[in-house]
Amino acid sequence: MLRGERKKSEYYDEETIRENKYRLLSELETYEIFNTEEAEKYDTQHDLDFIIDEKGNLRYIVAAVYGSKFGFFGSKEYVEIPWDYVTKIGTNVIVVSADRSKIKRTRA
Repeated sequence: MLRGERKKSEYYDEETIRENKYRLLSELETYEIFNTEEAEKYDTQHDLDFIIDEKGNLRYIVAAVYGSKFGFFGSKEYVEIPWDYVTKIGTNVIVVSADRSKIKRTRA
């Protein structure tokens, strides 16, 4: 092989690695969020926000609690999860491992 030439498979492998490394914020908004510590699923269909600091780093995920008992009475329960507790970002899921003391809960 001459210098500078690559096989097509090598090029596509590099593209796949590059694509898996970066995600758009608009893509993350559609992902499901699971907390493995509390065995809870958060409602990403209605309200999902991200808090970003002045340097552009993600700090918190704000999501509604799935099947909240307060939703029946007109108020919703939200959780604020620190980004430090995100353990994995999969194809369509964000896995979080945080216990109740690390998560801030609010009703709106």
